Amino acid sequence: MQTELQRTLKLLLPKGSLQTDTLEMFQRAGYELNGYAETDRSYRATFRNDSEFQIKISRPQEIPVYVGMDDFYDVGITGQDWVEETDADVEEILPLEYGRMDILLAVREERNDINTFEDLVNLADRDIRISTEYLNISEKFILEKTKNKIAPAILTPWKRLNTIGSYQSPITLMLSFGATEGKPPEEADAIIDNSTASRRTIRANNLKVIELLRETESSLIANPKALRDPWKQEKIEELKQTLQKGLRRRRSQALPGHI
Repeated sequence: MQTELQRTLKLLLPKGSLQTDTLEMFQRAGYELNGYAETDRSYRATFRNDSEFQIKISRPQEIPVYVGMDDFYDVGITGQDWVEETDADVEEILPLEYGRMDILLAVREERNDINTFEDLVNLADRDIRISTEYLNISEKFILEKTKNKIAPAILTPWKRLNTIGSYQSPITLMLSFGATEGKPPEEADAIIDNSTASRRTIRANNLKVIELLRETESSLIANPKALRDPWKQEKIEELKQTLQKGLRRRRSQALPGHI
């Protein structure tokens, strides 16, 4: 007699800066997650106590895109910043209270005359170069801040773009592949990047913050189509409730006097 194939929920977990906290959260929630330690070389993992998950590991920047595509992945964990940056068609299921970052605009510390975005624009004696990984969030910010809705040009290693209009923009967003804080002053006049509340890396590179664009944290996201599937929706809700228990344990253990 032919048996029905077991259904699985396809889950994407983040590699990199969110990995340690994500692993700890699952452990607090009671999931035994194998193959997800930072020392593991594989891009696949498993829950020892739940075979109904198919787990793969990816960069946080890519996770909203893959979860938002039909029939790719059902659910994932990534930063809210990358959900906005990619404009992915996903639903936020649960903010996860870690990976908290500020997206900010910063310039060289010695520029005492520049303390706002308006200063940066008004005091420039040439076109302004801003280095960032967040091209879409940065473009939206610049459109909101400039009186005439000046769309920046966008420079990548592959091509130069101007997303709105055909004029020569005085502001160029330059795609950064990391180490963004080190770009000024040679490669850029300013940066739009993420930073923890301590601003340690910002200060270490002799930068100062002049604008706060967004506050962001990690989040459990899901594909809208998966949420319309009764079995997947139930499985996602089960995951959400279990993770909420882990978050409550994390909060209680962080209270003063907890042993």
